[in-house]
Amino acid sequence: MKKILVASSALVAVAFAGQASASEPIKLSVGGYMEQWAGVADQENGFASRNAFQSDTEVHFKGSTTLDNGIEIGAAIELEGQGGASNQVDEQYLYVNGGFGQVKLGAEDGAAADMATLAPSTGAVIAQDGDLGNWVDISTPNANYLGAGGGADAASDSKRVTYYTPVLGGFRAGISYADSINSETNNTVTDNDSRVSAGVEYKGDFDAVSVKVSAVGEDDQASEGQWWHVGANVGFGNFTVGASYGIQDSEFNAGTSTGNDQEVEGYDLGVSYKMDAATVSATYYGETEEQGVGAGEDSLDVVALGLTYTLGAGVEWRSSVFWFENDRVAAADNEGYGLVTGIKLSF
Repeated sequence: MKKILVASSALVAVAFAGQASASEPIKLSVGGYMEQWAGVADQENGFASRNAFQSDTEVHFKGSTTLDNGIEIGAAIELEGQGGASNQVDEQYLYVNGGFGQVKLGAEDGAAADMATLAPSTGAVIAQDGDLGNWVDISTPNANYLGAGGGADAASDSKRVTYYTPVLGGFRAGISYADSINSETNNTVTDNDSRVSAGVEYKGDFDAVSVKVSAVGEDDQASEGQWWHVGANVGFGNFTVGASYGIQDSEFNAGTSTGNDQEVEGYDLGVSYKMDAATVSATYYGETEEQGVGAGEDSLDVVALGLTYTLGAGVEWRSSVFWFENDRVAAADNEGYGLVTGIKLSF
């Protein structure tokens, strides 16, 4: 697999090597986003309260140039805006676009994470991602935004090479190879924890109906563990409905720094409705994590209602109401609800 990906990268390099170019030098543009939230939550007695204010900010630098042979080559750098972050660079990669498709090289999510399809969810707190833990005390399965079967490693920004095919009849496929899943901030990792991730997706429009379907997965070549995830969304009129399901086997993270060798399973179901400047959604997310043979399992159930209202270009007011129940084997159970509201700026 490694030889195939390296060979594909070499072919791309040969495609534009030696071309005398009169193209413009690359100039980086600035973009990104800022999210500022305020919220309240009620949960079982005995659990520490969370900060009533949360934020997330990233600054993005992107730029590209087109060579004389028509091939586009560019770069993307994403910086974390929060003070004290252990790694100020979120993603950084080079990409090459042409009739052959796209090749990306650098620290980024990879094919499986990029191509995954989740149920519709909007607002300040997305039911399927790890932000819920900012407001209430939950066990770790909800720490990945892929729903189930991803784990923290599935969407990590490891250094990797990724290839995406051209879109043919609405279909696109992708495959990634990371020599070490722990290589995001380290050039000398020797843990041999290499990962191959892949995905295929279909997007199509049929009169007033739009469809997106995807199947993605990742293989841990050191432990021979796997996870996979399937999802679909259907849009008609102002409505979008969707669902997804994923599973991570007990070998996927065995021997890594996460120490997580339990099987994880999850699923979501949601519907959204768009009316002029407003979008509302209702989403259910459920997840279970086995704690070993005969030990039982942790479970998490989340229901979230969300609102996103566009106040102006790049300015959104977002609010969410959520309810959750978290049953745990090794710790006290927890349940409760919360309300979060705030502003997201895109620039």
